[in-house]
Amino acid sequence: MRGREAAGEDRSLSRASNGPNLTVFKSLRQATNRVLLRVAESPAQAVHEFTGDDLVDAQKKARAQPICSDSRIVLLLLPHSPELFLLQIGLTLCGKVPAVLPWPTTRVDGLKYQRNLLHQLNELPADHLITLPRLAENLQPGVGFPVSGCQLANSGRFEAMFMERFTAEARRQPLTLSKPHVPDDALFLQFSGGTTGTQKCVVVTGAMLDEQVCRLSEALAQDGSDGIVSWLPLYHDMGLIACLYFPLCAGIPSLHFAASDWLLRPELLFRFIQEYRASLCWLPNFAFSYMAMRKEMMESSYSLSRVRAWINCSEPVRRKSVRDFAERFADWGVAPDSLQSSYAMAENVFAVTQSTPGKSLATVARCKVKGASLSCEPDAFELIDDEYVSSGRCLKGVRLRIIGTDGLPCPDFVAGEIQLQTPCLFEGYWDRDGFRRDTFTEDGWYRTGDFGFVANEEVFVIGRMKDIIIVAGQNIFPEDVEIITSQVAGVYPGRAVAFGVDNEELGTQSIGIVAEMSGAFGTAKADRMEKEIQSLIIASLGVAPRFVKVVPQRWIVKSTAGKISRRDTCNRFLEEHRQAFPVVESQDATRS
Repeated sequence: MRGREAAGEDRSLSRASNGPNLTVFKSLRQATNRVLLRVAESPAQAVHEFTGDDLVDAQKKARAQPICSDSRIVLLLLPHSPELFLLQIGLTLCGKVPAVLPWPTTRVDGLKYQRNLLHQLNELPADHLITLPRLAENLQPGVGFPVSGCQLANSGRFEAMFMERFTAEARRQPLTLSKPHVPDDALFLQFSGGTTGTQKCVVVTGAMLDEQVCRLSEALAQDGSDGIVSWLPLYHDMGLIACLYFPLCAGIPSLHFAASDWLLRPELLFRFIQEYRASLCWLPNFAFSYMAMRKEMMESSYSLSRVRAWINCSEPVRRKSVRDFAERFADWGVAPDSLQSSYAMAENVFAVTQSTPGKSLATVARCKVKGASLSCEPDAFELIDDEYVSSGRCLKGVRLRIIGTDGLPCPDFVAGEIQLQTPCLFEGYWDRDGFRRDTFTEDGWYRTGDFGFVANEEVFVIGRMKDIIIVAGQNIFPEDVEIITSQVAGVYPGRAVAFGVDNEELGTQSIGIVAEMSGAFGTAKADRMEKEIQSLIIASLGVAPRFVKVVPQRWIVKSTAGKISRRDTCNRFLEEHRQAFPVVESQDATRS
């Protein structure tokens, strides 16, 4: 019987090897008895290990799902679990096209989650959805394709949390729209971050993944001794590509645990790094600051000297965050030149740039960059960085240009929109109308919507163009305002949002700020904090915010990917204060 099973697996591998899955299959077959994947359960932290053979066998779990043979696009709505990882890999090996949907957390706004989920379920031309059993029953009436249940060891706990947030209403009409053709070599779908609007779908093909893995391996000088530990979710490109498919294709091990567990116990990251001898770790910028602040609360000390690259990605790199992390954990073996950076996006599979491991990150003084920001008061640099930090150099084959507001290319040290042409760039966002190319220029460059500059071949990312607040012709970046606001005593760390509010009377924008109060909320305390925030912004930036509001914890709106959504937070603030500020309108019409 075992011989017949093996033969069947070989025939499946043979068929797949003629298609888009060649790189993944090769890696798994070369690591038959070697552990490539570890998944820690939440919250027990029991670690499940999977060898190359085990991951090849994940096809069996995928084929056991009640999916029609002609169905290709399979949505996965599951919490962090071994089953989620095995289904993602198994469906890919079977020739299906999986897509991981964000699982709700207590920190994600319920309305935002529901809206985004309904949009994806009803707009994406999917063929099947796999979720928890009780959810499958609730969701089936609301979507136009089959929904099946996947039982987890602790399904009940997750289902109870989800049911408080969403139950689908029955569709009034059957889905009749035709489905566009997904490319034959499509491997899986991933989604953009969704912080400036609803998440958009990106099709990743085998050729795109192969190119990304090859170029990223070169940039990191990756070898067989490397290993990765991650708490990043699979619905984020950093978690899916950098921390799962990159190590799978490169034949190196990775360990994954839940983001919610890391938030509660950030030292879990260090524990797993030490125990499993990881050498590469991707993190968003805020994580560096968060862990530096939480060091005194950690129960143990750890040896981190084997990590050769802590890669700051997903957000503009802040010098203070990098410096504080390196200084706080120097006695645990964190070397300053191990702090690295990358500029990445789902639209390019993942990395666009990567700094050079073993070399310190390049910086450029703000005063040397034209068009980047207004001049700050000298004292402001005690609160915010007076330098921009590089996100590294372009991967081989990547072409990047900076375009100014006049539509012309910018020279070094002049800020503008970042535009790309790369070998692994997407064809356009994919929806029921097929691929949309409206984000590309007439000459074929992808408009990222990111604002930055180039200096000495290093790429510096400042922020999102749509987030820039323009006050009397001066560019103000919300990140700067948020960092200054967070210095005020009583502000919950990392929970301040700045945004622009159109001022019709003056014909410009004004600054709006919402900050969450740490601990129990009190009106008198909020009033004092608002005045202090106002004074500190004026003293630091020389500009007076028009609106400052201190709110209770969990008031600020987050995207499904767990990132703060400035647009939705702004709109919530404006909606709740429309009577107090009748001249202010919702920003939906002007921001997407």
